Amino acid sequence: IRGVQSVVKYAGLVDRKVRVVGYRHTWSPLFTKPEDIVLTFIPPNVCEELPYSDPPSDWHSELQGVTLVESVDGVKPPSDHVFAKVMAGTTNNQFRLWCHKHANWALPFNTVVLAVTFGGTNSTICHGAGLSTSTLSDLVKEIEYVDAHGNLQRVSDPEELKAASGCFGFLGIVVSITIQMETMTIAEMRPTQVPVVLAIPPPKGYPIPQIIRNQMRQANISEEDIENARLEWIRRCEEDHFHEWFWFPYQKNAWVNTWKRRLKTPEDSTLPQWPQFGLKNIDEMDAHGAFGTAVAKYDWLPPSQQAYAFGLASLASLPNISEGQPSMTAYISEGLHFRGGTQTFPFWGMEWELPVRHLNGKRDYGAIQRAWWDGISAIYSRPEAPCRAALEMRLTGGSDVLLAPQRGNQSTASIEVFTHPITPPDEWRAFRQLVVDRWTSYKDETGAYFNARPHWAKHWWDLEVHGKPIQQHVKEVAYKQAFTEFREVHAQILSRRGTTVAETRRRFDMELMGRLIFE
Repeated sequence: IRGVQSVVKYAGLVDRKVRVVGYRHTWSPLFTKPEDIVLTFIPPNVCEELPYSDPPSDWHSELQGVTLVESVDGVKPPSDHVFAKVMAGTTNNQFRLWCHKHANWALPFNTVVLAVTFGGTNSTICHGAGLSTSTLSDLVKEIEYVDAHGNLQRVSDPEELKAASGCFGFLGIVVSITIQMETMTIAEMRPTQVPVVLAIPPPKGYPIPQIIRNQMRQANISEEDIENARLEWIRRCEEDHFHEWFWFPYQKNAWVNTWKRRLKTPEDSTLPQWPQFGLKNIDEMDAHGAFGTAVAKYDWLPPSQQAYAFGLASLASLPNISEGQPSMTAYISEGLHFRGGTQTFPFWGMEWELPVRHLNGKRDYGAIQRAWWDGISAIYSRPEAPCRAALEMRLTGGSDVLLAPQRGNQSTASIEVFTHPITPPDEWRAFRQLVVDRWTSYKDETGAYFNARPHWAKHWWDLEVHGKPIQQHVKEVAYKQAFTEFREVHAQILSRRGTTVAETRRRFDMELMGRLIFE
């Protein structure tokens, strides 16, 4: 921490900006300029080459690690919970290993990816999956950071944390995050592969792509089958803790990964770690995964064939638990990172957080179905195959964090499209615009648009919404009130600790978000 303070003080002497580098989760321009000073809290070589690996065991840093704390400002955690101080350079994989080693405490949700740091996922307000969950920033009880003068500061006031817990580094260099954890629970996972029309069935009357209609006829899937599948899908949404669906373009089947959790028992002390989970064919699955990783780089394959081969290999690498087979049982901290994935190959992704209303006390599942099938239809409508990796959706709740895309939502459909970096950028952009046009077209009964918002770290900044450049839409519509509230709380935090917005922006500003929020 003293090293961070020294760098910030040096940056003040030479009048340069300083920010911390993130790894493996950001495609939007949330980066520094070449002339800025860049800090990294983990050895760069372990994250710059694929596959990702943790820092070596003989590498030690004060900026990594997990420590339980008794209280924050005299406030003790609720029953069956603890407060844990997580250093900002701690990776998700290191945190997962800590949870497995101690086997007593875990987060109720987390990002799936393993190669990211807690400082990074906190800064960009990341989330996990589950309708009962919010964002990682909502779990924060205290933030510790180095300010523009090089002084160590902390924020623990609940109202101030609504800004500080997800602020893109605009307070300073975050060095630790104290979060609330809960008693370790057990994930009973039963991922399965089903025909795409039965994974998340289309809403009634939806124009299903012809190729899927042909698949339905070949598989003798009836309207009754679709209705039964819809009820099963809703049951999963209502009863399960974790919700995730994948469809790999042009595959007949989708992958459904929703699961319940239960209390931990003494018999659970020997549960295996990721990624085995007791699977007998793990070596075969890994081989398929390795093939998929190779296919993602094949620029000599026609685009649609590359997408199909990648999807085929991906499905083969994922478990398919059928009736009568035992569940994949693991600590929840293992289940949340199941088949962590993105540490093996690079990709591009765009994600949107779509509001889901509750009508007469019931969640509007038709809106979720429509968004999913608008994604599928968009993929089939483009013969050049600009989406070559996956369509994925997770369901979450809302958020109290001021700049969270989920803020104000009763429930949220977090829906995402992925492709491989060899996809021509202009085709990828055109496809993203097509999908965004659909996902931002939804209205309520009064004709008002729902406030769909992009994930800050994904591909969003170069599109349009309702005929306006998206950056203008974000500033004038999607976050107009939120930006005002953030500026007020942000200025209050700084002034109470002896700094100003001008001083802080001069030392830690980042062009895109600084312009949107403050100018």
